[in-house]
Amino acid sequence: MGMSILERAKNLSTWPPPRVGTPCHAISLTADEGTWVKLSDFQGHLNVVFVVFDTLANPETDAWLKSWNELVAPFESLETVIFGINTARTDELRRYREKLSLDFHLLYDPLAIECRALRCSSRFAPTCKPTVIGVDKDGNVAFSERGHANPSAVLKLFSDIEGRAAVGVEADPTEPAENSAAPEAGPGPEPVRNIDSDKAETLIKEKAGGYLLVDVRTQSEYEADHSPHAVHIPIDELPQRHAELKQTKRIICVCQAGGRSAAAAEFLTSIGSTEIYNVEGGMSAWSGERVTGGQLQS
Repeated sequence: MGMSILERAKNLSTWPPPRVGTPCHAISLTADEGTWVKLSDFQGHLNVVFVVFDTLANPETDAWLKSWNELVAPFESLETVIFGINTARTDELRRYREKLSLDFHLLYDPLAIECRALRCSSRFAPTCKPTVIGVDKDGNVAFSERGHANPSAVLKLFSDIEGRAAVGVEADPTEPAENSAAPEAGPGPEPVRNIDSDKAETLIKEKAGGYLLVDVRTQSEYEADHSPHAVHIPIDELPQRHAELKQTKRIICVCQAGGRSAAAAEFLTSIGSTEIYNVEGGMSAWSGERVTGGQLQS
């Protein structure tokens, strides 16, 4: 026997999002600043979290997106980037992102076409349904939940996937401290120093200063917008390519928001590098010269 009318209606209204462990649909959308974002560009390099939201005019949605923004740097330290998705035009998304001061980009999904492929839209109208889809570096769905999912839970998942704790997140006081009875260790690596973009520019331009700026973002991020002084080495390639820097001190690391660059700086100190700096806020807070779309800007 076929499904009853009630069963068919329920099936239509409870369209489930993708199953964990299945390959994610090949998302390809335009970001609010005009660049083209393709999921395939991140495969093998970065995890991706897509935060699908349904409106630009709801205080609850505003608060939810801001809660994701608070964890941008910890996510980046786990080689995980965040994107929002909505059907609003890129100019509307850009204004909305600026209004909320979001450090992650919003993607324009006309008529919710990509969200429909992800089963994150209404079956009856071209609108998005609040959903969070986390995709691992292999392109498989690692997290899939309808509604306003808790960003801390998703961060914990990717921390487990990457096998390390996120940088910039306070330890859970209920968890026992690691190595609490361990003997006192000798002096560790020199600490990473955090600086703002103004200080970074000053150091880079010091005569005979010898400071090197290393941009550890993805190729697409770097091509869209970077400092003209930067050397580009994606963070996942740094362990194999750090010798290309030809120096082991006076290195300044930068990414989009400061998370990945902090991890890169920590790696450099772990292999004995000294005078290592991290640009807080990354290129999102960069106030100096930059190359955008082939044009040098101040």
